[in-house]
Amino acid sequence: MKTVPLTMAAALIFWGHQTGYLIPACFMGIIIEFSRVIKVRWDPSLDQVNKISDTCVVCLAGTIIYFVSMEIETALVNILRYLPVFTFPLIAVQEYSAAGDFDVRSLYLFKKKIIGETKAIRINLSFGFIIICLVSAASVNSRLFPYYPVALGIIAVVLFFQRTGKSDIRIWGSAVIVAAIMGFFLQEGFHHAQKVMFRRAWHRMFHDSADPIRGTTALGRIGRLKPSNKIIFRVIPPEKDHGGTYLVKEAAYTFLSGSVWTATQNKFEPVPLSENGGVIVGRQPVSNYRKTEKQQTGHPKQPWAKLTILTRMKKAKGVLRAPENALEINGSTISEVTTNGLGTFVENDAPGFMIYDVRYGDPGTKIRPPDKLDLLIPDREKALFQALAVELGLGPDQSIQTKVLPEIKKYFLANFSYTLDLETGNTTSPITEFMTRTRAGHCEYFATATVLLLRAAGIPARYVVGYMAFEKSVMEDKIVVRSKHAHAWTEVFVNGRWIFFDTTPPSWAAEEKSHFLQTAIPDLFSLMGYALALLRWGNPENQKKLLWLLVPLGILIIRRLLKKEKKKKKNHSRIGNNSPSGPMTDTPDFYIRKLEAELIRSGFSRKSHETYEQFFVRIKEKAFSRQDIPSLITVIRIHKQLRFGPLPISDKDLARLKSQTDQLIQNLSNPASAPYNQSIAETGIDNSDPGS
Repeated sequence: MKTVPLTMAAALIFWGHQTGYLIPACFMGIIIEFSRVIKVRWDPSLDQVNKISDTCVVCLAGTIIYFVSMEIETALVNILRYLPVFTFPLIAVQEYSAAGDFDVRSLYLFKKKIIGETKAIRINLSFGFIIICLVSAASVNSRLFPYYPVALGIIAVVLFFQRTGKSDIRIWGSAVIVAAIMGFFLQEGFHHAQKVMFRRAWHRMFHDSADPIRGTTALGRIGRLKPSNKIIFRVIPPEKDHGGTYLVKEAAYTFLSGSVWTATQNKFEPVPLSENGGVIVGRQPVSNYRKTEKQQTGHPKQPWAKLTILTRMKKAKGVLRAPENALEINGSTISEVTTNGLGTFVENDAPGFMIYDVRYGDPGTKIRPPDKLDLLIPDREKALFQALAVELGLGPDQSIQTKVLPEIKKYFLANFSYTLDLETGNTTSPITEFMTRTRAGHCEYFATATVLLLRAAGIPARYVVGYMAFEKSVMEDKIVVRSKHAHAWTEVFVNGRWIFFDTTPPSWAAEEKSHFLQTAIPDLFSLMGYALALLRWGNPENQKKLLWLLVPLGILIIRRLLKKEKKKKKNHSRIGNNSPSGPMTDTPDFYIRKLEAELIRSGFSRKSHETYEQFFVRIKEKAFSRQDIPSLITVIRIHKQLRFGPLPISDKDLARLKSQTDQLIQNLSNPASAPYNQSIAETGIDNSDPGS
């Protein structure tokens, strides 16, 4: 589709305005529109256009590698932003070419024999380029002014001049208005859906870690929860692991309101650094504790157990996961860690991927002592849990570890069951329903009920969220932790320290067991993404290594541009001798160039901006006799079909092209056959005038 003047320039300027590249866009628009002013034209060969197309594709591939290696989350937007830059060379070639369009075969990636085996199909890329500019502008729409009206105006102008001459302008205008109104509401609907999907994607992709301040539960939600098989992070267990399970904590909360737990301690303070560059999260630095043990016993303490966490960090600020009794967190990317005193640790300058070791054991994690909030029970549930505590004989004066905790665990295991099929009434709170009627729920119900029951017994307790790591991957020697392995449990203050306490029936882990056939393909893609992230962020030098992938692409571009076409050189040498032989006679321009060479010897020259057809039409009555003009028209027609298609030329037409070209050359070389029985020299024609 050939566009009207200034439409491509308008699309480019609009793209430049939206993306911040207004000056380059104006320069590109001037180059394109200038082709309508000057008459100089280029007649590129199939191979030349193919090289330009290949170069654009290779440059685009290099840009994709670069942006993916730098910041994969924004790679798509950045790639779309530069699409007009990569398609501009092809549009420039099209606008300055004699044909004004492209042979589709010239766009084949890395031209092979298939080009010579397919038919020629001509296309014009102008309208496609306008769409690319609008899509590119939309990908980074800064809303400096309304995007939709401008894009609609550009498309409407293009379509207006492409309508058929017989179409009624009123009907056409009405159709455009209806389409514009429908399109407006459709794009508003898409925009709303995009925001909804973005929020969900943000929750699933960018909030795979817990909110350290606010923990929203599914308490009171009706229906079946559908947990995801998506892998959130990976764990390398201790060396002497024998298939154990690990509760990996993310955050702790103290205050319950409705179905939301909140950490009222929202002030985060820096965590001290250890001697080896890690952060000290335990009650005593590991190095100091080793020195103390050596002084007291004469032997250094054996190394603490170590859990290695491998995780994507979708934001620069994210929660660090740690097992119970974490002492020290070490990793090359650990830098600015803060804590709110509840055992929640936040990295404030996280890269896209983190690998860190967590050493854990005695004397345990440094967590602030309990306060009155750790004994607070919501008014709606206070009477219920106080009565239950009395019924079970629970109290702070009893041994918590040997009497209270076993009694509570026994109570929940004997009287409650685990389920993801949720139901609730309309008159009481979800926890009351869970405790008195349904007696079935998921981990959030058990953890919340346990916290409130412990508090009713006068024992400080907190609500904790994190994951249970237990599933050994069949594809890698690691534990994979999925979204459905998210878990909630309780922290209890016992003998001056906080310990984990989980009352959810063990059957929940079996119910969340993954099936290989369901997870094999997603896990394979996750493993590939993990390998790429490990290459990108696992080592500071890996980014440079990834950028080395651009080197072979650069070599490929140079090879494509400097490749010597031996066959082409041979063809040119044969044209110079004007002696067709062998396959040389099949080249599209062979006969027409023979005729041009004879015309040059006769005093007629083709202008730089002229195609062969324009040249012959201009001089036909001056260089050829009336009897030769039909033959010349035949030669022009067959040459156009041979050069541009779309249908292949027959052997009969090829023979006619050869015979009639030879006849025209013979007549030109014979002065007696000059037009109107005059020789060319006697005509007095001034060939310097293009319009003569």
